[in-house]
Amino acid sequence: MAIVTTAPSPHLALADENEVRRVVDISSSIVGSRIMAGIQIGTPPGGAGSNGANCEWSPSIPYDAIIGSGGPIFKVIGSIKYQLYDYTCPDRTPPTTYHWIPNISTQTLAAKASAIMYDNIPALLGEFAPPARRGAVNIGTWFWVNPVVWNALKMEVSAPIGATLVRVTVTATPTKLHFNPGDGDLGTGTVTCDGPGSWWFSFYGDYRESECMYTYRRSSAMHLSGAFPAQLGVEWHVEWKSNTGLSGSFGDHTYWSSHQIVVHEMQALVTH
Repeated sequence: MAIVTTAPSPHLALADENEVRRVVDISSSIVGSRIMAGIQIGTPPGGAGSNGANCEWSPSIPYDAIIGSGGPIFKVIGSIKYQLYDYTCPDRTPPTTYHWIPNISTQTLAAKASAIMYDNIPALLGEFAPPARRGAVNIGTWFWVNPVVWNALKMEVSAPIGATLVRVTVTATPTKLHFNPGDGDLGTGTVTCDGPGSWWFSFYGDYRESECMYTYRRSSAMHLSGAFPAQLGVEWHVEWKSNTGLSGSFGDHTYWSSHQIVVHEMQALVTH
């Protein structure tokens, strides 16, 4: 059984003081069966009449009038062991609800959150100058991603682990662009640059350079399809931290998009 509380509508939130990029909170878009039972996305559950400030989690302990208090209650589904917890908020009705929570570590909670994050990393579309279908031999092709969408993504999950409500925040930050020009042995290979690249403006002309630029030396007419099967990849760095002081990184992951680049060869006749 999955206990899910939907967070507020998506919004922009500021990152840490040392982070200059915007952070987009995608928590509210995570719902449904992808959530492991007991893991909640967004803010801790409150309930009617409660803002969660005075609420607390505690293991459910059965009580019998004859034998007194028992021990914690567990069940096993597959390979996962669950424990029953009370979630009590004095200022709501009913004050206590009951939740089966998987016995997991903070690191496992972070891994579950990162898996959800990977499913929600957007495909950032690349732009080219000259346009993808109007490239030219020996004219540098600029590539970039609109800087408006070059934002870090942040989401928070929470689950009671022992007597503590553990919150894990996962942040995915775009860091680099990779361009595979698709011209194989005819070219010089993949180009990598930091950041989203620079937007090209017409007053730059044909020969201004960019860090995110590739120059084709052969016409795409040499390819069977008449276009080079290029790829543009956005590299994301994924890390996590928790309210218990634990933190870590899931490394770098690159998401690719495909582009057909047509490169023309200009013919000129010089006479004396």
